[in-house]
Amino acid sequence: MNESAFKVNNQANISAVTARLFGLILKLPLEERQKMLASLEARYGVARREHSRKDYFMTVQYVVNERLYDGFIRNISPSGIFIEAARQETRGIETDDPVILTFKHPEFSDHVKITGDVVRVNENGIGVNFHQLLTDFPATA
Repeated sequence: MNESAFKVNNQANISAVTARLFGLILKLPLEERQKMLASLEARYGVARREHSRKDYFMTVQYVVNERLYDGFIRNISPSGIFIEAARQETRGIETDDPVILTFKHPEFSDHVKITGDVVRVNENGIGVNFHQLLTDFPATA
């Protein structure tokens, strides 16, 4: 097989595989599509963040499903945080669960109380997306 025939054949295989994947994805319920998308983005490091994160190590208290947790923030952005937690500590926490958080503001000495939703739960902890940007949030004592 010459090189140009190989390229044509390879393109046909790529198209066929892509079409089959697309067909299967369309049959999935929306929730399963969202989980698949999050998994693939995490696996391949696809950035979809509007705001960059910065490392920030600080204690945080948070409430999920009427249960109080103590944890450590690992990184922060104006739109969310990642809380380090072992898998057994996050048992019962699910994506889309509402969260209330209290922690020391990274740029001021004041504490903030802010709400958000869990957007990721994995073996390292939970990701939280704030309901409003932290930069827009007035610090409270």
